Amino acid sequence: MNINKKHLSIGIVTPVRNEEDTLQNLANCILSQTELPDHWLIVDDASSDTTPSIINSLKRQYSWITSINLPDRGHYSRGEGSYSTAAKGFKYMLGSFDVQVLGIFDADISFEKTTIERIRDEFLRSNKLGIYGGEIIELINSKWIIPMILPKDFVRGACKFFRRQCYENIGGIKLGKSSNVISNMEALMYGWEVKRDSKLLIKHLRSGGSRDNYVQRYTKGGVEAAYIGSDPLLTLVRGARKMIKSKPYFLGGLIFLGTYFNNTVLHKDQYPNSELLKFIQKRHRQILLEGFYKW
Repeated sequence: MNINKKHLSIGIVTPVRNEEDTLQNLANCILSQTELPDHWLIVDDASSDTTPSIINSLKRQYSWITSINLPDRGHYSRGEGSYSTAAKGFKYMLGSFDVQVLGIFDADISFEKTTIERIRDEFLRSNKLGIYGGEIIELINSKWIIPMILPKDFVRGACKFFRRQCYENIGGIKLGKSSNVISNMEALMYGWEVKRDSKLLIKHLRSGGSRDNYVQRYTKGGVEAAYIGSDPLLTLVRGARKMIKSKPYFLGGLIFLGTYFNNTVLHKDQYPNSELLKFIQKRHRQILLEGFYKW
């Protein structure tokens, strides 16, 4: 199949670290698309398994697939490490190729053959669309379901695409806590449309918290809620939902709320942009007024 260059030029970045079990599956998904991307950059974060061999094999077969290698930081870092790796990939992509849309495909996802075509069509449909992504689903109790309730303008990081102008407008991916939330909110604050497409289903083959125990997972959630200045009332609702609907019942939500209020009261580490923090609180109150969190 020839690469379709009639419309928007699309570049994909995939951060990898020891993804020998999933990377070839992602490659098969991309190679089977009705419209191929213009560039696919794989950023190897010091893999020690057979991931580099898979990357080299792909590069030998397809000239539009490239890679860069990062030095070993000495430890695995879920979330922040992935965004840092993706940011380096985006910088390389923008400096090396003329792309109009650039995005992330995590190594552990799977999707339908028309996914890239749909991404291209959505950005062509509206010049105001700044960030676009699919609905992430996970295999839970033998069923593919949506693992969390999110507002329609929240795009998760496993499949997240930026219009180049929007990406440059928000200053790229922010390194550190809550990078995904901050990029969504900054795009909204600057007047861009942010859309998560419920019809574009993306299978996440490994759940986001699978490498963390529940204490780490809920503590991290509380720290990040405080970091972005999450509205207290919305945070209480989120914590109550976690107590009732997420395992371990009660304890997980308690850890989440305790961490949030402890960090907020003590004014621990918070994102250093007061304008964005005010915008986030305003957006959170809108979410509550819209009845987003329904029991």
